[in-house]
Amino acid sequence: MQSAVVILQNNAARAESLVSKVKSVSEAVFIVQSLPELQTLVRQFPIPVGVVDLGLVTFEEIMSLRHLGMEIVCTHRTPDDVMWTDALDAGALDCCFDDDGPAICRAILQNSVAARTASASSS
Repeated sequence: MQSAVVILQNNAARAESLVSKVKSVSEAVFIVQSLPELQTLVRQFPIPVGVVDLGLVTFEEIMSLRHLGMEIVCTHRTPDDVMWTDALDAGALDCCFDDDGPAICRAILQNSVAARTASASSS
């Protein structure tokens, strides 16, 4: 189970809906209202994964969050192949429809498994 996830979405109801889904794979889930709020939170606490709406952040900002040590799952109401490719090129784990809780949770879980595997192999 992932230790913490932060959610930044452009729709408050969608963010709340994602919280209920992401809680099945994370011990703690936080909602933030803006990119600066997310950046402040990540600098203060070790939150390994963010679920961010591509309507609110750029691909450059995704790369910046990655440099802070955060893994990113991008969401959008209508992601296409170009958006998915650009998100992955920016370092995102995946780019999902913003209402596809199972896909978002899978991306979070895959990251958690990969992190544990890497940790075990370096021990």
